[in-house]
Amino acid sequence: MDRLQPCVMSANGVLRQSLLDLLGRSEDFALTLLLAPAGSGKSTLLQHWRARCAATLVHYPLQARDNDPLCFFRHLAEGIRAQVSDFDTSWFNPLALASSLSPRLLGELFGDALERVDGPLFIAFDDFQWIESRSILEVLAVLLEQLPSHVHLIIASRNHPGFALSQLKLENRLLCIDQHDLRLSAEQVQQLNHHLGGQALNPDYLDSLLGMTEGWVAGVKIALLAYARFGTQALQRFNGSQPEIVDYFGHVVLRQLPPPLREFLLCCGLFERFDGALCDHVLQRTGSAMLLEELAERQLFLLPVENQPGSFRFHALLQDFLCRRLLIEEYARLDQLHSRAADYFMQLGEHEQALQHARHCADQQLFLGLLEQSCAAWVRSGQFGDILRWLEPLPETLLLAQPKLLGWLIAALSLSRRFHQAHYHLELLDGLQARAAGANLEPATRQFLALLLGLFEQDKDFEPPPTWRELLGPGQDLEIRACTLAVIAYQHLLAARLQEATRFASESKQLLAQCGHSFLESYTDLIIALCHRNAGRATHARKQVCLDYQGTDPASPAWVNRATAMVVVLYEQNQLDEAQQLCDELMAMVNSSSATEAIATVYIILSRLLHRRQQHARASRLLDQLSCILQLGNYARFVSQVAQESMRQAWLGGKAAAMDAVAQRYDLPARLQAGEWETVRPYDESWERLGLACVYWLQARGAQVQAARILKVLGAALQRSEMRARRLIVEANQLVLTAPTESKTQQLEALSRLVEAHGIVNINRSVFDEAPGFAAGVLSLVQAGLLAVPDKYREHYAEFLQGEQTVPPFDPLASGLLTGREVEVFECLLSGLSNTQISDKTGIALSTTKWHLKNIYSKLNVSSRTEAILAVRPRASLS
Repeated sequence: MDRLQPCVMSANGVLRQSLLDLLGRSEDFALTLLLAPAGSGKSTLLQHWRARCAATLVHYPLQARDNDPLCFFRHLAEGIRAQVSDFDTSWFNPLALASSLSPRLLGELFGDALERVDGPLFIAFDDFQWIESRSILEVLAVLLEQLPSHVHLIIASRNHPGFALSQLKLENRLLCIDQHDLRLSAEQVQQLNHHLGGQALNPDYLDSLLGMTEGWVAGVKIALLAYARFGTQALQRFNGSQPEIVDYFGHVVLRQLPPPLREFLLCCGLFERFDGALCDHVLQRTGSAMLLEELAERQLFLLPVENQPGSFRFHALLQDFLCRRLLIEEYARLDQLHSRAADYFMQLGEHEQALQHARHCADQQLFLGLLEQSCAAWVRSGQFGDILRWLEPLPETLLLAQPKLLGWLIAALSLSRRFHQAHYHLELLDGLQARAAGANLEPATRQFLALLLGLFEQDKDFEPPPTWRELLGPGQDLEIRACTLAVIAYQHLLAARLQEATRFASESKQLLAQCGHSFLESYTDLIIALCHRNAGRATHARKQVCLDYQGTDPASPAWVNRATAMVVVLYEQNQLDEAQQLCDELMAMVNSSSATEAIATVYIILSRLLHRRQQHARASRLLDQLSCILQLGNYARFVSQVAQESMRQAWLGGKAAAMDAVAQRYDLPARLQAGEWETVRPYDESWERLGLACVYWLQARGAQVQAARILKVLGAALQRSEMRARRLIVEANQLVLTAPTESKTQQLEALSRLVEAHGIVNINRSVFDEAPGFAAGVLSLVQAGLLAVPDKYREHYAEFLQGEQTVPPFDPLASGLLTGREVEVFECLLSGLSNTQISDKTGIALSTTKWHLKNIYSKLNVSSRTEAILAVRPRASLS
């Protein structure tokens, strides 16, 4: 028990500074507990800490024979005396101990002896799991009650010590360092690998190794030794079947357990996570919760599941080891155990776990039956990715034998924009009906699947067949009716028939709520919100959207739809920071199964917000990414939104070349040549959005007269439609365009008529952004006292109504973006000097001047001298 000084570097060769610092805090606590499974590095950590501990330290590495009280206290007394020469050992009387001296009295005597020791003293017990003697534990418990402030105990153990710790915790006298703290970091694994002679691990192998071992020191070391000998193939094959791992778990974990506990632990290897109720149900027993607590106290690589009290999981390597042992020792029972587990998880609604167990059962019909139930639940909750993940790997013959599964697959493929595959499987259904009458789905279900696929594939060009009304007939299945109403509501929205869309969506919402279709119900909420917004009922839309959003679980797919509507509300009310934060959250959640409406809205609004913050490159990149997504279907409506936004951003940035590129990409010159906006037509969103893109482009080119004609045609078309919000944007652009030819009085009169016609609450951020220059006109009304605005409106749009920009115009000369020499060159450029004149004035070579200009253009995200000038000069506005 002599102190080891100096410390010899341990076998793992890794000094873990953060843990040493943590253990160094033991001087502030009566007891420090190092509690972790075997091989976690407890002894190594103690060894390193002892080497730097300046105080008197007694190190007691325990063994099985130390579980005898006489042996334990004799060795402890001798160890303290070896470090503290005047330590009074009279408290320890072997004869009295043998004659059953009271543990409380012995603990008090021991405390008195320690009280008389000068200076700080640390007593470290290593491998304390050997100590089970009640006498020893009681003495230590009494000692801790009255431990002198200068004496500190350190216990390193695989198991929880056998005395209560609650009082120490309450008094803040306990420091606990557990297996989570002792995990190796990626950097430490690299250090250990280097110490063992291995070549540096690449990040992929390192992540894989940490995922398998969870930073467990012994497991990492075994894997790295194999890597040093056999290379990367050893890491690829590393699992619970490694001979060293098998030997380790076989001896350390299983053989120390009594047979009933060993069998229990082995069977728990069946589960990814487990609690007492699950174990009782599957193993047909009682009292499992108590056994799990006992196993947890033994620190047998049993880890608590975060935020799930009473639930546990195994270390990944032990889990793998136990599963392999189960196949050998409990093969005859496995089918029964899996069947019970599947039943248990299905009752809890944990479909993933239920199916994982059911797929291992001999009875395939059990698996298929549970799969049907799970798919039905996933469709209702919008988890289409789960449906695809489970159904796509199934053989085609199996799907044909289970038409319901085929139906779920077609629905998921349609809603995930995988239209070719959806058509293929729909044809399989038709072929099944031809081969075996009555073996197919109900005709109404088949009809609805075709309706769903047609709408999502063709978007605004979709025309439902006349037979769709049969799906709403009396006696029709409630779910079919509810889902059909939602599909038709969306079709009406695409055609700008807002009243019909609202009516169908509202009826669908009620039926979907009865059926438990939470995802489609949220989709109808989105439809209703868009209808109110487009019809100019902004206040009504905002209230309902906020209520729906606040009442939705963020973990559910329905949240994406409701959060998308909330993003629009926040953006249009000029709460831009909140809108961007929610957009960032949604960007991590929208996927191939999300509504295209949601995806396009999030990408475009986030791009608009980023562009406003001068993050032009990222804003453009988002629009490019959205364009790629939209290639998966007939999404002319959303493509036109991208076109309008791309042109708007290029116009605001003064990027003439970029505007020309957008015009060519969306074929605007040819459309103008063909007279696409010369005559009024029934409202079409693609036509209107592309028309606005043309208006921006033409204004930048000085073709104001042609731009005005387009706006007049768009306005006339919108006057005949229900899309009042879009009409407002077009009319706002008209006012901005005609302002230079009108007097101040005429401008104010026109603005007043517009505000009176649409209502001030509908003049929101979308209007200000999509009609550049219009905000200045509203400001002039307010400043002239001709427009009274509510306090709430003034608060939301203070950026415009106070005549101040929340985000100041970008000034590259003052921003620090350009170097000192680049600023000098740029100022010459702004004053109109040629490249040669700039070289003469600055005294630098012409080639250097050109090099500086190239860097300036790159930093300003422009491509020419003209664009650079336009990028920093204020644009004209309605005033």
